Amino acid sequence: MATTLNIPDLEKRFLPPDNWRITSFTRENREIFYRTAFIEAPKGIVFCLPGLSEFGEKYIETTRRLNTEGFNVVVIDWAYQGLSTRFKDNPHKRHSDGYDTDIADLHHLTTQEIKSDLPHYMLAHSMGGHIGLRFLIHHQDIFNAASFSAPMVGIKSIRKLLPLQACLAPWIKRKNECYVPGGHDWHAIDRHDAVSDIFSHDRIRKRVHNAWCTTNPELQVGSPTLQWVLEGMNSIKTLQSPDTLQKINCPTFIAIAGKEKLVDNKATRTAVPHIPQCKMIELKNSKHEILMETDDIRDVFLTETLNLFS
Repeated sequence: MATTLNIPDLEKRFLPPDNWRITSFTRENREIFYRTAFIEAPKGIVFCLPGLSEFGEKYIETTRRLNTEGFNVVVIDWAYQGLSTRFKDNPHKRHSDGYDTDIADLHHLTTQEIKSDLPHYMLAHSMGGHIGLRFLIHHQDIFNAASFSAPMVGIKSIRKLLPLQACLAPWIKRKNECYVPGGHDWHAIDRHDAVSDIFSHDRIRKRVHNAWCTTNPELQVGSPTLQWVLEGMNSIKTLQSPDTLQKINCPTFIAIAGKEKLVDNKATRTAVPHIPQCKMIELKNSKHEILMETDDIRDVFLTETLNLFS
């Protein structure tokens, strides 16, 4: 199955190239969409793993750069966001079936949908970085290298709740389909400069997310549900185990944002020494969305990433 989207009023660099394709697969009665941008004579294939509430079109500028550098590109829409399967009673709710399900979706994509002998590389942001790290622990023979932008090794807002997880879990399970406290359906104001400026300094790139969502309401995602929080706490505990992290056997690069407000940089710094072949840098002037930051910040991350993939 394939589909098309309406094109927002953005610069050409943010709009689909001629080789942009939207496709989907069905696994366990859920439809998972992904984008491809293939070129002639590629030297590798990069799988982009977006963060919470993101969608493939947000990665078009990065895809164009990767194509120019000689890579095929695949971008996945996780379940409950992008064009993929949405929550039953409200498509705005960012629910979760558990991170093991996301890992299985990614495994299906990399082994059944995209069958290639080319070297496989991972480029993952935030929540996508969390899924990507866990994937590398469970599947050690697929990716040749992996680059992470502000990976969600921990979440600032729930750091203090982790010790209380056993007490909170019964209450969350009773209300698992409800929004988190203060949560709501999508609204453009959540990313409006005057209200929330935690994602990027770049005047143009920070508006790409809302431009696509306003033009294509099917891309809109509201707040997470309580179930998403519970699954996040469960998965974070799994990921933060030193013995588990040592199973990652491919070269990795991690960039953390110095002006981070969402993910827990302390958890990332604690984890990195336990990941073999891992290089980490801090982009001190960056906000959370490094790939949507100003050129001086974004280019540092991309240069390190491309050096890793070469």
